[in-house]
Amino acid sequence: MWRRRRGEVEEKREVGRITFSLIDAFRLGYDNVKRRFNRAALSMAAITLGIAFFSTLSLMDTFFRIYTQAEGGGLRMESYQYWLLLVSLVVCVVSITNSMLIAVYERYREIGTMKCLGALDQHVLKLFLVESIILALLGGSLGYGIGLVASIISVTFTLGFNIVLKTPPTSLLALLGETILLSVALSTVATMYPAYRAAKLDPVEALRYEV
Repeated sequence: MWRRRRGEVEEKREVGRITFSLIDAFRLGYDNVKRRFNRAALSMAAITLGIAFFSTLSLMDTFFRIYTQAEGGGLRMESYQYWLLLVSLVVCVVSITNSMLIAVYERYREIGTMKCLGALDQHVLKLFLVESIILALLGGSLGYGIGLVASIISVTFTLGFNIVLKTPPTSLLALLGETILLSVALSTVATMYPAYRAAKLDPVEALRYEV
């Protein structure tokens, strides 16, 4: 008898529990990105520019190493260029954070409605983080493409296109993977604070907010 009652209680808990899977988060996040593409484009542009600069320097360094192995010499990237890269990535993170904070303010009433309908803090947090990952994947891929084209053009005019042909495709694919991981990491770190702010919003106050 006790076990049966316990099972009934557990069943009621399961029925009343609100689920928000990762697939649901990606589906809703993708819809939000499409509906607010103008705002999302700002974050994606920041990611694209930062990753494009990173990809260009990394690819140039790869091409220089291939040239050194094939022709000899000591070509390498200058140290100040890596400092510029660091600054650009910091600016990228700050820009994403600012853009996501504005997005949170613009969606106060939407967040309040979600919470009134039963969304938990972790659901709101997951939604914003998933949106940032989607933007990171898009911006990172675009940034890598821009960096690849820019580095190939630069190397072609300075060292010749043969250096590009001598570069193993595995090196380019490995750099693509590193670029995507970096863009996701930067976007996630930059979105943590705005997502936390959104998750901790009081639904009553959020519904009163006028944009």
